[in-house]
Amino acid sequence: MKFLNKPFFYKIRYGIITTLVVVVCLFWDLFTKIITDGFDIIVIDGFLWFSSIHNTGAAYGILSGQTTLLIVLSCVMIVLILLYNYFHKNKSIFYTITMGLILGGAIGNLIDRIFLGYVRDFIKFSFFSFTFNLADAFLTVGVVMFVIYLLFFDGLFKSKKRRGGGYDGRS
Repeated sequence: MKFLNKPFFYKIRYGIITTLVVVVCLFWDLFTKIITDGFDIIVIDGFLWFSSIHNTGAAYGILSGQTTLLIVLSCVMIVLILLYNYFHKNKSIFYTITMGLILGGAIGNLIDRIFLGYVRDFIKFSFFSFTFNLADAFLTVGVVMFVIYLLFFDGLFKSKKRRGGGYDGRS
């Protein structure tokens, strides 16, 4: 079986890792949404509680009631992320986990919007004015990791070494 050789798996390892991260994110997101839906639970009094709300908008309730638009925007973003990931050549484990978190979070909320017409939010901290879910957390952490990746690992924003013509410190 030629497809089971080492170079084949070497080529697809990042796709496998991304898929595993997406599946784990989806499992925990959907599982926690199911077990907390309809409940108000104090986890740490005065600090953290699970308070089930149905959000028909995006972050901070923007575009509230615009479920179809949010579904279309989510699908477009997922396709763009998949295309970027497909054509991006400088992959690493850090990058791969980042893409998995972003996709897992986006797909988790998309599933809610498609099948329920709203997103189930439940995590509430006393120092935040909003309620969120694990998909939101995965997305946020993934985006922060992606910015770190772009700034420090990808070289997109790294300064290029100057080539001649400048003062080199010698007299």
